[in-house]
Amino acid sequence: MLKLLVFLLLSSCSFFISRIDTPLVKNDKIERGPGKATYCNLDKKFQIQLVGTNELSQNTYLDMAQKDFGKLDFFDHFALWSLLQLSIRPDQSSATSRLQVLIQHEEKSFYFDFFSENPEDQYPYFYGIEWILRKFGKKTNLESYARILEASLGKKLKLGKDLEGFLIEHQEAIKSDPVLQSFYFRGNEILKEDESTPHVSFLEIIRAYRKVEKNQKIVINTYLTPFMTNKGQNGRCNYDFNLYDNSIFLIDKVIPVANLFGLSREKSAFMASSSQKIEKVMPLGNSPLFKGESKVRSSAVCVIENEKNRIWAFSNQSRDPGQHLFHLVRYGLPRSQAVPEIDRLIRHSRHLFLSDPVRLIIESERSRGDQIENLLKLNLPIYNAEKLGNIWSYSSLNGNSRFIIDDRNPGAFVCR
Repeated sequence: MLKLLVFLLLSSCSFFISRIDTPLVKNDKIERGPGKATYCNLDKKFQIQLVGTNELSQNTYLDMAQKDFGKLDFFDHFALWSLLQLSIRPDQSSATSRLQVLIQHEEKSFYFDFFSENPEDQYPYFYGIEWILRKFGKKTNLESYARILEASLGKKLKLGKDLEGFLIEHQEAIKSDPVLQSFYFRGNEILKEDESTPHVSFLEIIRAYRKVEKNQKIVINTYLTPFMTNKGQNGRCNYDFNLYDNSIFLIDKVIPVANLFGLSREKSAFMASSSQKIEKVMPLGNSPLFKGESKVRSSAVCVIENEKNRIWAFSNQSRDPGQHLFHLVRYGLPRSQAVPEIDRLIRHSRHLFLSDPVRLIIESERSRGDQIENLLKLNLPIYNAEKLGNIWSYSSLNGNSRFIIDDRNPGAFVCR
């Protein structure tokens, strides 16, 4: 009986996979919600592009960097924008967070993933930033970048919607901790969106890192698993698509959270994901940063590139973020030749296969009628979801590079 059950389960999964492996056509109808813009104007040329969780922080950064714009190279921007995330998302971009980074430099893509198996006094976020700087020949230390930020920021940064959600969810624990309460409460009220963020002493946190720097046991992963579609397109991902091809899904019990951000300048770009597991809400030292563990489910990352073009994709906010990129590749992401094509694929209806019990979750509001009809033929319970997952992309196609965010979730981009 057990063997029969396993056979039926795998058969249902295989049928599910075959049903999604259908390329989209131009006359497909896709619900676009309120028409949220998801990438910068394609008709203009920009010196620099930023992507992150709130627009105000991006404009603040660019105003600050404008003064020394001629002196800052791409890797200076990488370090500064990454460090600034500590003020923007102290819950998921803390010194204790896991850091995943894709870098485009000299027409090549490089992947780096930094985390620690040991939760005590480990700072993979700082370690990763400095390790990347050294790899690409930068000798500037973190302290130098911290001084630039502290001299320029003041109280110009405002809370974004994602951080507000975290604070509201954990406000009782924050209120009960004297350090965190002093940063995140005004009287009896937790800070809300558009209020000033607490001051982060970057130098103080980096000094704490230096004290334990020699004891860092950081795992550094640079490998991505190759894949090839049945149409002959190939790419590399940090999730093994062979598992999905064989109906083996990597389903988590919870939905991991991550902070996505990126920057491009001239012919170089980076896109990153930072995340951590917070078992107990507590501060990192006496700072407004939240202490966590970096051994956490990673965001799914894919790279599709040849000599002229490249497409990156990051997927998070899902119990199986790799499954969404697997579907996106099956829908035709490797065949995309322009930013609007990628945007259209990201906006398209998603579905997610889950187990215990076996079921299918689908964004029915974004689906075509014939798709729903086909899925209803599956011998599986099907449930509706308003939105599934979060996918951001970066593309450099025919000399035109753009970040593309997901219209389902908070996110912003600025181009100058």
